[in-house]
Amino acid sequence: PRAAMKTLVQQESIKIPKGVKISIKSKQVEVSGKHGTLKRDFKHLPIELYRCSGEVRAKMYFAKSKQLSMLRTVCSHINNLEEVV
Repeated sequence: PRAAMKTLVQQESIKIPKGVKISIKSKQVEVSGKHGTLKRDFKHLPIELYRCSGEVRAKMYFAKSKQLSMLRTVCSHINNLEEVV
């Protein structure tokens, strides 16, 4: 049987809109805005989250295609948090 190819590094980024403050500490994302604060915990996922020059970046190493879908899901979750607050 052929083994599935692994992607070395995959990265997604999300722009931080005006008036929204995002803090990331050990895979816990806290999004604050004029309507309040929301927190989301991503500790169960093997990803790397960090802020970089006005955007949030999510990075994953050595992932197969099914695992790469988690990366996009995390970005969608963070995007939805930004829209609500």
